[in-house]
Amino acid sequence: MAKFRRLAWLFLRAVVSMGLLAAIVWRVPWNAIGEALREASPSWLFAAILLGGAQVTFASMRWRALLGVQEIALTLAETVQLTLIGHFFNAFLPGSTGGDLARIYYAVRVAPKQKAAASLSVVYDRFVGVIVLLFIGCSLCLPLYPLFSKSSLVLKVLFAFFLVAGGILLFALLAWLLPWLLRRRPIWLLERHAPFHRLLEELSHALRRFAADWNATARASLFSFGAHGSTFGFAWCAASALHLPIPFWVLTAILAIVSVLDAIPISISGLGVREGLLVLFFQPLGLTSAQAVTFSLFFFGTTLFWSFAGGIVYWQHKAKGPGEESHGNGSVG
Repeated sequence: MAKFRRLAWLFLRAVVSMGLLAAIVWRVPWNAIGEALREASPSWLFAAILLGGAQVTFASMRWRALLGVQEIALTLAETVQLTLIGHFFNAFLPGSTGGDLARIYYAVRVAPKQKAAASLSVVYDRFVGVIVLLFIGCSLCLPLYPLFSKSSLVLKVLFAFFLVAGGILLFALLAWLLPWLLRRRPIWLLERHAPFHRLLEELSHALRRFAADWNATARASLFSFGAHGSTFGFAWCAASALHLPIPFWVLTAILAIVSVLDAIPISISGLGVREGLLVLFFQPLGLTSAQAVTFSLFFFGTTLFWSFAGGIVYWQHKAKGPGEESHGNGSVG
């Protein structure tokens, strides 16, 4: 029954993606898109690919800093490999959580004695990345409000973004309070008698480690700014390759908002949702639907370079057994 529900949810998201894309495709002149892609600048494309590699590196450094809190010692090269595998699964699985599940799987393989801590490191890594992304989006929305206010639909999208941001920040507050709550005697006693007592105990211990090491969270946040900055630079290079006159900070604000909203798991890898949102946000800039869709497909297609690199790393890891990746002490050094 559970398998049937998962398949049904996957089918529904596929239908949403295809429906949104069909609606956009029906209205977009594909001849213009083909011409724009043929005239794309190779030098800007190469710069975009390099910045994509920088994004992977910064994201790996962020995760490695958080793994260190849990005393899971991965080298930067090993963390980059697992991050690339995550990119591969993010590109070809529904939603944006496929890559996180893959990273959890491999993190548990390299630290089999610290399963809860390894899993929580991936969740916390995603959490830090989203909080920084929200900060960037909210900070840029206010000065750019006069530009976005030209469209009532864009204002509605901004309202939805701020609602999502508020919900995530509320969750962040609860997560910040959780280690303190877990130390309260009634909850501690409840935890001890819970059916999954050992797992809850390990998660509580891992949470307390994150709460006690704010330096690691600060470093992870700085690396997250580097990762997001690389992504926005990557996108701006892609826009420049297509000769689109979009200021860097305007594109950064748009992508911060779109990245948060297209992560909502209603489509496959944000397809359809991302294109529709970009069409809305590009209109106040005087850009056409064709230009918005061209940019979206070009940007997404360019990210596949590093996703395919992750696929190569994945097949290499798949050929290995668990014993080749883990040590007796549960960590890799």
